[in-house]
Amino acid sequence: TEGNKWKFLEHKGPVFAPAYEPLPENVKFYYDGKVMKLRPKAEEVATFFAKMLDHEYTTKDIFRKNFFKDWRKEMTPEEKGTITSLSKCDFGHMSQYFKAQTEARKQMTKEEKQKIKEENERLLKEYGYCVMDNHKERIANFKIEPPGLFRGRGNHPKMGMLKRRIMPEDIIINCSKDSKVPPPPSGHKWKEIRHDNKVTWLVSWTENIQGSIKYIMLNPSSRIKGEKDWQKYETARRLKKCVDRIRNQYREDWKSKEMKVRQRAVALYFIDKLALRAGNE
Repeated sequence: TEGNKWKFLEHKGPVFAPAYEPLPENVKFYYDGKVMKLRPKAEEVATFFAKMLDHEYTTKDIFRKNFFKDWRKEMTPEEKGTITSLSKCDFGHMSQYFKAQTEARKQMTKEEKQKIKEENERLLKEYGYCVMDNHKERIANFKIEPPGLFRGRGNHPKMGMLKRRIMPEDIIINCSKDSKVPPPPSGHKWKEIRHDNKVTWLVSWTENIQGSIKYIMLNPSSRIKGEKDWQKYETARRLKKCVDRIRNQYREDWKSKEMKVRQRAVALYFIDKLALRAGNE
């Protein structure tokens, strides 16, 4: 049927970010010069800030303000009562610990690197492919982004806000009715299971900062992506037959009385002359 992208779709679902592991006992957080032990929820968010301590972001007022507001939401009432000022927080010890971790990763032995490589290959083998209409297709991004602090471009008003951990309860699974639906992690359930063959995404969720919908899609090398590219090339071939007419038209439009028409003509000129790839938005 027109508009249908597939008849059969089966996959294993997404790979979630690993659970938070509390810091070793010897890594301290200080508030107002005194050691303070944070509960795991608040500690995890504190580590996001500590990892960015040397970055210019953490000096920006808007980043600090947004971070502190979201961090307090993760604190217990006792922690909230004590931690009332970000400037009294000392993340230095945490920051040193993460720098040491980064160095340790650089010094890994060949065997340790091989172990990580094998684990990544195992995940790819299990979660990195789906079956679509008798074809085994590679999935582009089967791992869900871990939580962290939003950065944004330029002086984004939401920089510093907490990008929440995505849970199975946030996830919409898309597969065919006759497929084996991927089971959610133990003790959890999916937000929804859909059977929408008008779309090609496998998994979707809404992120909390901008409220935008994120998708797990097929790899660019997949059959469907290849067909889309082929359609674009076919459009370009058709354009060849009428490009001279379009060029004459936009040159004529430069003299138009309407500002909108003149602006469009200038935009077309730049797209044409500079071979710009116009976005799809």
